[in-house]
Parts: sequence; C-alpha cells; structure tokens
Amino acid sequence: MLLARGIRDFPVWTEDGVFTVGVEEEFLLLDRTGAVAPVGGDVVRAADAGAQIKPEFMAYQVETSSRVCCRLDELRADLVWLRQRTAAAAERSDAYLVAAGMPPFRSGPVGEVTADKRYREIANRFPTATTAAGGACACQVHVGMSDRHLGVQVLGRLRPWLPTLLALTGNSSVVYGRDSGWSSFRYRMLRHWPTFRPPGVWSSAERYNRTVRSLVECGAAVGPSGIYMLARLSPRYPTIEVRVADTCLQADDAVLLAGVVRALVVALSDDVRRGLPPEVVSSGHLNTGLQVAARRGVTALVSGTGSMAAFQNRLAALRNKIMPVLSALGDTDEVLEGLRRLGQGGTGADRQRQLLRRMRNRESFVEALSEASVPVSPVG
Repeated sequence: MLLARGIRDFPVWTEDGVFTVGVEEEFLLLDRTGAVAPVGGDVVRAADAGAQIKPEFMAYQVETSSRVCCRLDELRADLVWLRQRTAAAAERSDAYLVAAGMPPFRSGPVGEVTADKRYREIANRFPTATTAAGGACACQVHVGMSDRHLGVQVLGRLRPWLPTLLALTGNSSVVYGRDSGWSSFRYRMLRHWPTFRPPGVWSSAERYNRTVRSLVECGAAVGPSGIYMLARLSPRYPTIEVRVADTCLQADDAVLLAGVVRALVVALSDDVRRGLPPEVVSSGHLNTGLQVAARRGVTALVSGTGSMAAFQNRLAALRNKIMPVLSALGDTDEVLEGLRRLGQGGTGADRQRQLLRRMRNRESFVEALSEASVPVSPVG
C-alpha cells in the first residue's frame, strides 16, 4: 500500500535527487488605461535579475523563472520576490505588472513583437496565431525528470488530468473590456497555434523525439522550444513541463498548481514503475474536456449535474491520486488549503469578473488587477 510507505521509500527521491519543482510565470505590462505598454525590455533591464526576469514574445510581456526548489514554501518566497521586483521595475516605466492570461483590453500596440530574431521569425511564420493569441500568458510548472523514457510514459498518463488542471487555473475571463464568458479565453485563442495540443502517447523517448523533429521539419514550429504542447519534455531542462495553465492571478495560486502538478507527476511515475496500466482517454474526449474546462472553469468541478458531474468526480479522483504523495512530501496542508481557498473564492477568472463588476472604470479595474497580482509583503 502506498500509504504505508515511508518518505524515502516513496519515489520522491530519484537516483539523481529529489523531484524538484520550478515555475515560469508570464505577465502583462499595462498602462493606467489598460492599454498594453511595450516596455518589456526596459522592465527587464531595470529589474536586473539575470535569467530570472526576461523578455517574452510580445513587447508588453515579461517572464519570470523561479529557482529550482524542493519545498513549496521555498517556491512561494521566490515567486513573491520575483513579482515584487518586476512590478517595481515596471513602475519606473509607468506600467502596471498584471497577472492575467490575456490582455483585458485590446488597446495599444497589441501586435508589437519583442525585437528578438527568434520571436520575429515565429511571428512571420504564424501571423494569424500571433494576432489572435498575442499577449497570452501562461504558468508553466517544471518537475525534475532526468529519465526521459520515464518522462514520456508520464506525459501519456497526464493526458486525462489536463482538463482538471485547466479548470483549476483559468484566469482570462475579461477580454475586450467585458466578460468573455470563458474562464480561460487564452486556451481558446492559443488553439490557433498548430502545436498547442495535448501530448500524445509514445512508447519511448526516441518516438517522442521523432515527433518533435517531424513537427519542426514540417514547419509547425520554428524549433523544439516552439512546440507548445500542453505538457512536454522541456527542450532546455531535465524536466517535465506542464503548460496547460493560464498565468495565475496570485502567487499562492501558482504554488498550489505547482504542488498539485508535482504530486501528480510523482504518483504517475510510481504507476509506471509498478507496471500499472495507464488510463486511456481518446483525443476527442480529451479535447471536449479541455473545451468545457476552458469555458466553465472551476464551476465545472463543483457542479453536480449533467456533464459537469464528470469534472466533480475528476477533482475527487485527483485528491485521491495525489494524497499519498502530498503526505510523503509534507505538502498535504498546503495543497488542501489551496483547494479549499479555490472552492470558496474561485479561480483568477472568477476574481477578474468580481473586480470588473465592482470597479467604476478601466483605470480602477487595471489598478485593482495589478494589486491582486503583486503581494504586498516586503521584498526579502
């Protein structure tokens, strides 16, 4: 029984060390009216944090990268520091740092791509996707995985869980200055990218590599880093990278996502090692689930009627799946409290809607959204 295992018996430690976790967060830079502010380069220079704060695809975006962490409290401290430092740098350019999956107002130079050769090449090759999904911001969770063959097996087993992860993290409900009716409008728009799809099922790392090469060779991506699968083997790090989530409104939301994803990856790795059969889900059923999750968000997880009952069951199944790992890692209280908070207060998408209803104009909405995005505790 998994519950009977001690911490060192459970596969939290691999041959190369702990199942580490790290998070990349993408943010918007907006002016006081909510228009996009193409000052990403200035913000990165002012932040002066090396590779931890860097430019993103659009000139009004920045990306932060946490350190490689073993504990969730360590991760939280890093994410809070990065948000505060980036926000302070943005303020010097008269811009707000905003954690939202899509720009809430399509005003300003929304098509301005960062002056980088690779980004310009991507924009030239995929102009429709660039226009439709410009400014889309994700939260990407990396879990340490040096064994690429094991990583490929885990990717296939992650497929049934992707709609649940998306439902928990929608944060792009306000677009064009109004409620879009979607929890993750970002998911809808990113479908324009040819590789923004769930991972497949591969029997080996070589077959996975062959798929990556074929996508690049046929022109569906500029390079391996431009293959935007919802979960993939990172082309840069020895990690599994889960990319399905919108960027999270608050740092605590990102920590919750990281805790859930790491526990899920560990549990699925254990299933592979024990020879348990994977849960099979068809591509059609999976895409339908993702569409419903993007549309309904967390309500898809708490409603008990109709097709939504399936999502409620998936959330219960997720808890059951990861509880032994959370206990082994010491993350139980952290994650369960996060899920409780989410059930009470809703996702970032729900909180965006609440702010839109309460604020009297665009300026006050953007200011409130930025305040929700940046923790107020002092920078360490």
